[in-house]
Amino acid sequence: MNEDKSFLDRVLPVRGKVPLDVFAIIALSVFTFFGPFATYIINRQVFSFLGYFFVTGVVVAGGTVHISPHPMIFLFVLSIILAVLIAVFFKQLGPKRSGIAMMLIGVVQIALPILMTTQLRAALHGLSGVNTGWGLMLFGLSGVALAVRGFYTLYRIKILNTLDIMVLPIGLYLLINNYFPMFGLFIAFKDINWGLGILNSPWVGFDNFRFLFNSVDAWIITRNTLAYNAVFIVTSNLIGILVGLALANIIAKRFQKLYQTTILLPQLISWVIVGYIVFAFLSNEAGLVTTALRERGTNINFYTERTFWPFILTFAFNWRILGYQSAIYLSSISGVDRNLYEAASIDGAGRMQQIMKITLPMIKPTIITLVLIQVGRIFFSDFGLFFQVPMNSGLLMRVTETIDVYVFRTLMVQFRVGMASAAGFYQSIVGFVLVLTANFIVRKFNRENALF
Repeated sequence: MNEDKSFLDRVLPVRGKVPLDVFAIIALSVFTFFGPFATYIINRQVFSFLGYFFVTGVVVAGGTVHISPHPMIFLFVLSIILAVLIAVFFKQLGPKRSGIAMMLIGVVQIALPILMTTQLRAALHGLSGVNTGWGLMLFGLSGVALAVRGFYTLYRIKILNTLDIMVLPIGLYLLINNYFPMFGLFIAFKDINWGLGILNSPWVGFDNFRFLFNSVDAWIITRNTLAYNAVFIVTSNLIGILVGLALANIIAKRFQKLYQTTILLPQLISWVIVGYIVFAFLSNEAGLVTTALRERGTNINFYTERTFWPFILTFAFNWRILGYQSAIYLSSISGVDRNLYEAASIDGAGRMQQIMKITLPMIKPTIITLVLIQVGRIFFSDFGLFFQVPMNSGLLMRVTETIDVYVFRTLMVQFRVGMASAAGFYQSIVGFVLVLTANFIVRKFNRENALF
């Protein structure tokens, strides 16, 4: 064991020595700049873009592609320069600062190839045979090596332990998938022209927001999103508590497991499948409900009548979420001390009194936490519910279109990237404010039940 440690210390120094391995990683990163970041084929000719160029142009007549240096390239250079500085001043910085800095720069070097790949494919949209070059892949792998090196440095000085290995991949995923894309918020303030590229497209300030709020769409999508989610919060929690209480009071545990599994199954079904299940009931040609109504002399085309859809969507949402909500409340109810119920029973309290005086007060933290989380997402809707279940019917848009559906249609149908980004930005800001507001109100009344 000691031989292994001494070998690792010689190869990957933590204190006192210049980390030659970091210089090797830096050299690999620099080398990638002379390799292709992307290749594409026109008329059987292979064209490559090296690391020190980035595509901002479009394909024009004759198979020529205009390229120009792109500001994003300075981010690649900056990460390499910072890594060089860490290696040079490794002794002065100390293992703690050096390890943290190497991990952060490694994450950036992992994220940059992902962002550039997205930009390359957008700029070369329509070309056949577009491939990401090995330069980007090597740059990303060097980022992985740098992040691992930083983790090892912190591990050797006991800042991190082996349990952190399980947390770090999730943290990297959140950074790359949830936080780095936030840099794209500036798209909401631009008139995107793919010929010029995202960064070179002209700024339009708040024009996208003005156009959004001056249209009738802003009121409709805001009203639908807020109204549906408010109803969902009330109904899902109320039904979840009732079903949780019912399951908790079933004496035969075998049946409890059966019922719990049965009502949890819809949670595992895709909204696409749910949409077709609803269609099987409401189809105008052979739906079970429409056929039964037609036999009684009533002819209703559900996919053109707006009146019924608020109730249909509410029912579909609660049917699918019921198992999840009831499982949470059941686990919370099961954690209540049974001695409290026995004492209440001895004092003459009935089942309803026990629920009102013992069960509900004891599960109040769970209720508050779930409601807070749902209030925080009150400005976000389940895209599958509002897009797939109504079968994307244009006649129902006035009662089924929410912000998420609007963003999808604006981006994928109308190709208005700036407008879609503005609507998403508006949604995020209001959702953030609502989370803070709801938590502030709860904190005022009961500090222990607040999220933060």
